[in-house]
Order: sequence, then structure tokens, then C-alpha cells
Amino acid sequence: MAHVIRVWRTSRTIRLCVLVAILGTVTQILLSQENRVIQRAARQTKQIGSERLVSVEPLSEMDGEICIDPQNAGPTLMASLEAPKPFSSLMPYQATASAPARPTDAVRQDVARRRPTTTIRDPRNTLAGLAIDTTRNEVVFAEENNFSVLVYDRLTNTPPTAALSEPKRVIQGDSTFLEYACGVYVDPTTGDIYAINNDTLTWMTVFNRDAKGNVSPNRKLQIPFSSFAVVADEPNQELLMTVQDPDAVVTFKKSAKDRDAPVRLLQGPSTQMGDPHGLAIDPKSGLIYVTNWGIHNSRRMDAPTTGGGAKPNWPIGLGANAIPGTGSWDLPSITVYRKDARGDVAPLRVIKGPKTLMNWPTSIAVHPDRNELFVANDTGDSITVYPADANGDVAPIRVIKGPRSMIKNPLGVALDLANNELWVANFGNHSATIFPVDASGDQAPRRVIRTGRADEPSAMLSNPHTIAYDTKRENLLVSN
Repeated sequence: MAHVIRVWRTSRTIRLCVLVAILGTVTQILLSQENRVIQRAARQTKQIGSERLVSVEPLSEMDGEICIDPQNAGPTLMASLEAPKPFSSLMPYQATASAPARPTDAVRQDVARRRPTTTIRDPRNTLAGLAIDTTRNEVVFAEENNFSVLVYDRLTNTPPTAALSEPKRVIQGDSTFLEYACGVYVDPTTGDIYAINNDTLTWMTVFNRDAKGNVSPNRKLQIPFSSFAVVADEPNQELLMTVQDPDAVVTFKKSAKDRDAPVRLLQGPSTQMGDPHGLAIDPKSGLIYVTNWGIHNSRRMDAPTTGGGAKPNWPIGLGANAIPGTGSWDLPSITVYRKDARGDVAPLRVIKGPKTLMNWPTSIAVHPDRNELFVANDTGDSITVYPADANGDVAPIRVIKGPRSMIKNPLGVALDLANNELWVANFGNHSATIFPVDASGDQAPRRVIRTGRADEPSAMLSNPHTIAYDTKRENLLVSN
């Protein structure tokens, strides 16, 4: 009887050795065939027919037959011989088949009545684009924070001890069609105010010079999404606008309204535009100057236009026209074209390079008599000045920058040719600063218009999109 038991045990051991040997051979074949897969996830579950290979322990290299005693085998190897467990048993919980109950109206109303524990908001007006009305001795600002247009007397000078200077007129309210107003233009003859919105409402609104309060515009015009700057070609009665996302300049008739189509479009890879912001026109040379942040992505330019109701001369946007993987961030630049340029044409000149000191060039103005370009650099906290005929990587001929200048995140720059003054709208400190046109270095402004206290910080919030919480530093991170 003992002999029979020994034979049975021996045969069982032999069978187990054979099974392990076969398993080792199959494992080596699988490893050689799926080496790359196993390198990526050595312990990832694999299906082999109807069985599941849970783990693998490669056999050591040695001559002759080997046999592993199951009494001394490691848990990893034995796991490969066990019957597979149902996948459901590995799940931490079983999802219910039905969706959770919808909150009752009473619960929803209670949530809607909750007050925030804290609010981060800048109640002050923050200045963006500006235009000088020398005929009426006024300055007009596009204001992003409170969705308004502000009008001040040109000679306003806020005293150092004053909290702020009140504007002469404010255009603001739901009827105005103003949101994130970023650019303005004043008609030199009529005094009409043209204001464009950037990231939300796709309208340009036109108000008469005496408009104030929550008033409807005289007329409004549908414009491309993300339009930023507006200038006028008065001899030809046209309005030109930069459009950030499609990398374009569109031109409308000055009298356009409602859903009228543009009369001209400048767009395409040859233009070398990348997130264009500022726009200036030189009435003497007939040239336009465009400042570019340098952010760019390609799109199919042969695609049919879908935005704006498929109007002629409407910029081709992203969406289905985007070419994946083409996003890039180039150096900021100034690209120069004829004012009547259309289609996918190359610039006449490009000012670009590290010597230029441009840093998010957001606004630009041209002085036709001095033959100079003035650029407001948002993140550079500076105004850089170049010859209007500059080309390539050229250093500025003057730079206005420093604590005495009060220039902080400038979004707007304009020239008062009648009084030979340079105006700067500073988003970062609730101010507009006025300098002589030849100012340079860390020069104190000639006058200051403040919309808040001098020592009052700006929240620097403008159209915030996403928010994150840094648990280590206990900081809120907000993208604008």
C-alpha cells in the first residue's frame, strides 16, 4: 500500500513538473512575441483563449530539466496556476443600475440662495483701449472689468491724495451690448463712439457722443469672435479690426450694421500673424501695423466659412478646420501690410527678435510726422518705440519703463497729435498715464487719471476661464 502511495505521489509530481515545464515554454513564447507589451505593463492581465494569465515569473536559465516543488513555490508562480476569479469580485463596489434621484425644486432653490463665503472681485474700473477726441477735448476708454465705456475730460489729473477721478459720462448696462469692451474709436466729425467686445458678445456698438447710462446703441454690427482692436480709414470710410483666434484682419464699411459682411479679409499662413492684437494705420504711407503675441495654430484654409452665417470675407476659425498638432508659440512681432491688403499675402516687413524687447505687444500707435511706432507691452510693463520703417530684429530707440512711470500691464496706447502727448491705459493699476511724446526711461507722467486709489492693488482678473487650488501653498490659480 505504501508503494502504491509513493507511485501515485511520484506520478503526481511528474505530472506537475510536466505542467510547469509546458507553462514555462508557453510563457517564454508569449514573452518573445509580446515583449514590447510586457515591457509597458509587465503585470497587466492578458487573455489567452478562455483563461487569464494573472502574472509571470520567468524561469531561470539552467541546463537540463527542472521541477519546482509546489510546497516551496512562491506565491507569484502559484497565482498563475489558480483558477481566475470573476472580474466583479475585484471591483471595490458595484455601480447601481439606476441614476441618482434628481434634487427637488426646494433643494435647488436652497442652493441658489446660498451666499458665497468669499468673493474675489475688483470693483474698480480697469482701462483697456482708448481714443483721444481732440475736437471735444475728451478721452474715451474701453473698460473690461465692469463692461462699460468711460469718457473723461482730456485734462483730468487725479490728485495724489484723491481716491479716484469720476468720469464725465459712463455708458453701461444690459441695453448697451457691452461686455469685455477692449477697443474704441471716436469719429472726428460727429464724435460718435465705436466700441468692440472681445471674448463674449460678438457686436460692435455705435453710440452718439452724448450717450450715457444704460442706453441702446444707435446701431450695432456683428463682428468675428475675439476681435480686439479697431481703427478707421477715414478717406475710404472703412473700419479695420484685428481678430485674435483666426489670425486675421477684417475690414467693414464704416456704415455697416446688423449682419453686414466684411468687404475684405486678410488671413492665411503667409501673413505670419499669430494672435494679433494691436492695429494702427498710417494715413501718410497707407500702411497698417499689426502686433502679434506669437501664439499660432494652423487650419484648413480651403474649408468653407461657417462662422457669421457663412458671410463672404469671414475669417476661417478653428473647430472642424483645425489641423491637430500644429500649435506653436513664436516670438512676438509687428507685421506690416498695405491697408488694402487682402487674402493670404506676406507682410512687407516684420519686426521680430529678442532685441525688440516686445513682450505681449497688445496695442500700437503710429506717429506719421515723427515716423515712429509706439507699442504697449502688457507683460513687459513697458512702452517701446521703433522707427516706423524698422525691419527685423531691431532694438527700440526709446523705452518707457519703471516705477516712476507708473506703467503696469499696459493694454492701450494712443497719440494726441494735436497736443504732442502719449497716452497709456494701464490695466494693472487702475490708471491712465500721460507723457510728452518723446518721453524715455523711468520718467514720471505729466498727468494721471486714476479709477482707484494709488495704493489699491488690482485683482488682475479679466474673463477668468479656469481655476485650480494649490494645496501645498494654499493658493488659488486663475487663468484669464
